[in-house]
Amino acid sequence: MLSVSLAAASGLPDSVEQVLRSGALSPDNLSVVMRRVGSEKSEIHHNASVPRNPASAMKVVTTAAALQLLGPQFQWRTDALTNGRIVGNTLEGDLILRGGGDPWLVIERFWLLAKKLRDAGIAHIRGDVIIDDTLFNRGAIETPAIDGKATRTYNTSPNALLVNFGATVITVDAEPQGVRISVDPPTTTLKINNAVTLNNDDCTTKGRRITLNLQRGKKDSTLTVGGFFPRGCGASSYSRTLLPHGPYVYGVFAGLWQQLGGTLAGDWRYGPSPSNTRTLAQLESTTLTEVIRYINKFSNNVMARNLLLSIASEAGATSATPAQAERLIKAWLAENSITMPQLHIDNGAGLSREARLTAEGLANLLESAVAMPYWPEFLGSLPIATVDGSLRKRFHNITEPGRLRLKTGLLKNVRALAGYAIDRSGDIWVVVILHNDPRASQAIGIEIQHQLLESIFEGQPSS
Repeated sequence: MLSVSLAAASGLPDSVEQVLRSGALSPDNLSVVMRRVGSEKSEIHHNASVPRNPASAMKVVTTAAALQLLGPQFQWRTDALTNGRIVGNTLEGDLILRGGGDPWLVIERFWLLAKKLRDAGIAHIRGDVIIDDTLFNRGAIETPAIDGKATRTYNTSPNALLVNFGATVITVDAEPQGVRISVDPPTTTLKINNAVTLNNDDCTTKGRRITLNLQRGKKDSTLTVGGFFPRGCGASSYSRTLLPHGPYVYGVFAGLWQQLGGTLAGDWRYGPSPSNTRTLAQLESTTLTEVIRYINKFSNNVMARNLLLSIASEAGATSATPAQAERLIKAWLAENSITMPQLHIDNGAGLSREARLTAEGLANLLESAVAMPYWPEFLGSLPIATVDGSLRKRFHNITEPGRLRLKTGLLKNVRALAGYAIDRSGDIWVVVILHNDPRASQAIGIEIQHQLLESIFEGQPSS
């Protein structure tokens, strides 16, 4: 059972009060709700109605709503279309790639779409590649990077034709005669300039001083990889969003098409699909159940953002925006009598300084979700402490693996945790911890979470 030594003034356990005092942290910046499902009152209820930035804990709202609104077997579809004619093995006309919002159109699956096109008997494309991403409103979703680091993959903007998260992996490796640089996926619109110097430094982070300098052109971009790399060391890899969306999709497709033995004569452009098109190939995505596992366990931002927009597009929006999806989620909450005051969802991932919710509101959603038809799928999407996802290395020595299933959240000055604890009596606890403080993102923020979680299992015999 929960420790009885609660601090009457704040409702926090003494162990948490002690950590706050030792770190000179104000309890006013911390919100906590911890209660058994079905209980009429919370065992810990601290600043529960204060709106806070939840960081990636906002993904709990996006994925829980999507499961109920779209269903666990929901799938996205990506189409390859044309309004041209096929003569033998040649497409005389444009190839249209129409995005359906698939958040998991990774390179292997994009290759499968290209392979289906080849299997349809097409080897040569005489026209352009038209990228139809009109399902989502590009102007409403291409926002500046939250930290100014636009090439970091966690800042990738959503898109209805989101190929491989827009990511390029640059690998630097030492060989006897120099340094080898490779990129994955190969992209015809990205040129690599190898300016790395091989040296005899030791194999430490300091010894691998790699610089990445990107110069974007109208059609092609050039990445100059410079710096120093030690002999005899293993490879180093860097994942970045290097190219704008259009050149990336075209360049990756052209590279795959060439690998499959095809030729492509034209360029690329954005545009809606004409009305007189016919389908050449289709690719259905993995199910929503699998998608939310990737989103929650590994806190994939761009997948969450695509999912939010899909809620709007599936409700009939022709050019979906986050604001439309937010209204739909709020309507769903109201229909199910789930009170989430001061909720503001601006991108669905929590990668925001404006997103807000309260600990009480998020706890209400989590408790209501337990009684919903697809709660098993939702519970299975959350990271398991000491086992997988963003909690694989956290919260050891609290309880047995499998009893803590929680979504993490982290931004500068923000740390959050939201989900469930299953105590040794089999009772399910709702746990929400929202901490907005200049030191919340430091190690002391994890220690506060640890002490709060530990209080659930104090006095319970080990299983």
